[in-house]
Amino acid sequence: MNKDWYSPATPVGSLNPGDVPSWGHRFDFENKLKKWCRNNNIGFFGTYVPIDLESKYAKLVKLRHFEYMDSNNFLSAADVKLGKSGKHLFYLTDNIVDTTQTSKYKNITVIQIVELWGLISCPEIKKPTKPSRLFNCFMQRVESVRQSWFYFFKHYDLLDKGFVSFLLTQRPDFTDKTGLELFDWIHTHYQLDKLLHFEKAYQELRPHVPYQNFEEISDLSGYTADSKYSLVLETFATEDGHVAYCYTEKIHRALQTPTINLLFVQQHALSALAKLGFQIESVMLEIDKLPWIERQQKILDILVNDSVAFDPDMLYNNAQHNQDLIRNWQQEFSKGKFYDQILSTINNK
Repeated sequence: MNKDWYSPATPVGSLNPGDVPSWGHRFDFENKLKKWCRNNNIGFFGTYVPIDLESKYAKLVKLRHFEYMDSNNFLSAADVKLGKSGKHLFYLTDNIVDTTQTSKYKNITVIQIVELWGLISCPEIKKPTKPSRLFNCFMQRVESVRQSWFYFFKHYDLLDKGFVSFLLTQRPDFTDKTGLELFDWIHTHYQLDKLLHFEKAYQELRPHVPYQNFEEISDLSGYTADSKYSLVLETFATEDGHVAYCYTEKIHRALQTPTINLLFVQQHALSALAKLGFQIESVMLEIDKLPWIERQQKILDILVNDSVAFDPDMLYNNAQHNQDLIRNWQQEFSKGKFYDQILSTINNK
């Protein structure tokens, strides 16, 4: 393997339990890839850099890791344009790819790099004890669907049963509004006010937002450990039928946490994780088949009725199994053998 390719100061595979790989490792990987492309006369576009299809290079590399992959509509249009100019795009991603959609591209090769999961943290796993709260749900950035979850918590009298935060921040590319202004804008702009139960919840919650019913600390793992259920609201949960499944750090962390994980993610995203070897609760694999509104209602039913048995041994074993799988990818990432396969694919096209 080319030693220029990857040489972090601390090999990721040597991390101890509780260590958290820094963003530096992620950017180190991107910078090494960028350098290799430059040395081989290949156009490179990092995770946050738009693809320039007019680039002078015949071969283009797009890296998209720890972020959502471009849509099928975008890639299909790009595929046509690339064909007309005689270029080829190699799309590298840690998303789990739906090959039934990507295999039809003639001028785009999508390379799924599951080893990039080896960059995520591996916290120490402790056997759970009887929790004091029913669930936890931590919401920092808020949009209309997350706001609807907050309304449902109020509607079903769930707020006092969980560790809940609803902090009302957003990225500036979505809106420049935050706090109460964002709360009001989402409620009217997305017509949540048209539903009577949402309007009632809005009026009752408005004096109390941003909302948080626990003391803020940097590490929330203690609150998670003291919860029976972890409700995780993935950023792209409602993007059903997308070309790929994206999992942020919230899912990475939940998979290694010995709670009953209620994962609100894209349709079929959990079955894709199960195919990779992750242990997923059977009830969630059934919910995974449904459209997003039905998924939301089924998860709420579990919380309202507290319908899943708490088995600490099983939860601990599942979390340990999932962490072992991630550690295997950490080892693969530190060895770097998969890089040669990527480079070979690009060189031989």
